[in-house]
Amino acid sequence: MMKLSKDKLIKMLKPHLANIGYSEFKDTIYSAQGFFAKKVKDRYYLSLGMTIHRYYDSAFTGDLYFCTNTRWGSVWGDIPNEIYKRPSYYMTDNEQLDHGSKDLKVEGSKDIWWSAESDNAILDFVKAIELVEPRIVSNIELITKIDNSIDIQILTKFSSQVKEIASQKKFEGKSDFTPKKEIDNIPLPWFSVAEFVLKEQKGILNANTVKMLAADAYRQYVLDNIVTE
Repeated sequence: MMKLSKDKLIKMLKPHLANIGYSEFKDTIYSAQGFFAKKVKDRYYLSLGMTIHRYYDSAFTGDLYFCTNTRWGSVWGDIPNEIYKRPSYYMTDNEQLDHGSKDLKVEGSKDIWWSAESDNAILDFVKAIELVEPRIVSNIELITKIDNSIDIQILTKFSSQVKEIASQKKFEGKSDFTPKKEIDNIPLPWFSVAEFVLKEQKGILNANTVKMLAADAYRQYVLDNIVTE
């Protein structure tokens, strides 16, 4: 069996996910092993972060994150856990039997893994994403929980302000946490603006929070422009 790497997984998935509207983003900040996202339903984004199995060389799966931001995996405070799940958790029992690699399934578990050894498995994974996506983005109860979350409202406010300021390309403020070179292809001014917004809004300010906010805001900006072009 081949040893699956992050680069190999991205290369295999990228064209197929692009066909259903997902853009690939380089990610070292949120530590996904392949990161894709798309804008859905007005203010909402659906992010897909990939995970390679720790013990099976070719096995992979992904986690979907549905929110008004692209902060994949962020479920602290009053952010509902339901916005961050693997596709199999949105499937019926019969659908779970139809998807994933049979030799990787564990009896009684809803968790499903796919084998990168098979081209059909790659296509099956993408079909699984297509299957569950409408169920996620049309879930009124889940959307209500997202909209009622104070922590999400704060994060949304922060990223919206960064987008507004950074997109004008006129920011000249001083910064302590701007990296010396680009991270994940994010232009350096976005980090400076993220730091400025966190200071102004009295948010938690350190190198990590600046990177996370800059990454989220920049990805949203890219996806917003794809939709409106």
